[in-house]
Amino acid sequence: MVRADATSRLDPLDPLRRFTPTPLRTRFRLGAARVTVQTNDFKLLPTFPLDSATREFGVRELEWKIIRDQDASGLLQEPLVLSSEELTIAVMGAACLVGVDHERGELLCFIGAEVDDRTFKEVLIPFFCRLTKEVSGSGFHDRDASERRSRIDA
Repeated sequence: MVRADATSRLDPLDPLRRFTPTPLRTRFRLGAARVTVQTNDFKLLPTFPLDSATREFGVRELEWKIIRDQDASGLLQEPLVLSSEELTIAVMGAACLVGVDHERGELLCFIGAEVDDRTFKEVLIPFFCRLTKEVSGSGFHDRDASERRSRIDA
């Protein structure tokens, strides 16, 4: 019997899975920025200390949306990174696709089913942090979170 769940259904109107529900959330600090993580897989929540502080003026607000794609197979490969002023894309084979919107401060990632917890924590989380820090120097997210609309949730 094949079990149908929200992570393995393919919506023909959303082939890029932008609207995959990501009900699991956490928030942590990355330098002077606060990162909010949304995901559809509990195992993809970073294990950093939580940032439970209320909203602070002048703190950069970043968003990571990490989606487990049960239909993507394969293991991680060396990253191929393409970058412009507005966008950074990293492809690590069929197992991982990452996009970072510099202006909005949003990271969107699709991770294949065969990427295990250890690889996620030891390889991908440090890679996401590095990508986030690299683009944060470009004036990215100088605005308060209330002043912008999320493209991820659009």
